[in-house]
Amino acid sequence: MEVPRADRLPAPRVLLIIAAVFAMISALGIAALDRPLAVHLGDYKAIDAWNTGLDVLEWALGLPIFVWLSGIVLALGMIVTTAVPRLRAQAPAWTWIAAVHILSRIVTSEIKDATGRLRPFQWLAKGGGDVETFGWIKSHSFPSGHVALFASIAIPLAVLAWRRSRPLAIALLVPAVYPMIARVIQNAHFLSDVTASITLICLIAWLTGRLVRPLTSRR
Repeated sequence: MEVPRADRLPAPRVLLIIAAVFAMISALGIAALDRPLAVHLGDYKAIDAWNTGLDVLEWALGLPIFVWLSGIVLALGMIVTTAVPRLRAQAPAWTWIAAVHILSRIVTSEIKDATGRLRPFQWLAKGGGDVETFGWIKSHSFPSGHVALFASIAIPLAVLAWRRSRPLAIALLVPAVYPMIARVIQNAHFLSDVTASITLICLIAWLTGRLVRPLTSRR
């Protein structure tokens, strides 16, 4: 049964707070933290387990099969739950997750092309130091696509699960946190690359949540 719009709630404002916090971390990273951390990690040999974990997450979303498979599945879920009367109660949630995931990935790609930021290992290969990380060559470091891929599903799912089971909601955030750590440790992304992705996703989740109103009211 379809849940009336008046009986649904938008995404929580805490997403804006999280976005603001991660935006400040991103700014601090660009200004002071990114380069020293990249230099510190430059000689670190990341264990293969980091790549193995990323491979598992990528296969879970079907990325090696087709880059947009996860978006297609979510869009189909949105269409089916909207079209089938007995499933319409889940339609707002499916619509919200699909919107956050697809929009986050599209916007991330556009920002990557616009900023052209070097990855840490590329910056170090050019000597580091005063070499600019933004716009030096056509690269795609800012923001992180891996984080956008996984966190754009994990964050909406965690929000939806929060009132039912907080331990489950926290567990659902693991696929968002893991690639953040993995990509920085591997020097594939600066700190600000991964935190900027979280900022972007939380903003998109909050904005689309105002339109879709995916949460069921308790009244």
